Amino acid sequence: MPQIQLTPVQARILGSLAEKAVTTPAYYPMTLNAILAAANQKSARHPAMKLGEGEAGSALADLVEMRLVTRDDDSGRVPKWRHRFEHETLLPKPVLAVLVALMLRGPQTQAELRAHAAPMGGPDDAEGVRAALERMADGPDPFVREMPRAAGQSAARWAHLLCGEPEMPAAVPAAAPARGGQQEAIAELEARVDALEAEVARMREALGM
Repeated sequence: MPQIQLTPVQARILGSLAEKAVTTPAYYPMTLNAILAAANQKSARHPAMKLGEGEAGSALADLVEMRLVTRDDDSGRVPKWRHRFEHETLLPKPVLAVLVALMLRGPQTQAELRAHAAPMGGPDDAEGVRAALERMADGPDPFVREMPRAAGQSAARWAHLLCGEPEMPAAVPAAAPARGGQQEAIAELEARVDALEAEVARMREALGM
């Protein structure tokens, strides 16, 4: 288990800050209202959350105490926050992008992670995603874990460990045939559609729509 242990709310707040720092730098550091909007997005988030100011404020206070978030006192009269996730984990930006994608969207296949981490500067190819996952899975304090392939799934999914052990599906028996390429291609296409929808949402946010 990683040394950093978070609640699901803390993980959503931290992941949202890390995502928006890359995808909407003009609106970063972020106010509490902006953090709430990012955490409660209806797209590109799993599970969906409806956090209130009290929950988000409490999570921010805890993250500040854990040195994962800091308040930006140079941003004017309205308090704003920025994350320190990269500094505390010492993960390179492409690797951190994969971890943040898992924090925001839940367990995913490598194909899904490639598409979802790309807007945050994630790895350019499948080999890069695999290397990022292996790096985070190695050592005595892993950040991620590969989950057994469940029935009906063409590929195994990965989950982060920042909120504890994920609920593992029952593994497919070794003799069960895999449907392979077609389902993997569909999963990657669905991930790309999700990424495009998230990009449209970011553009609407930037335009104030």
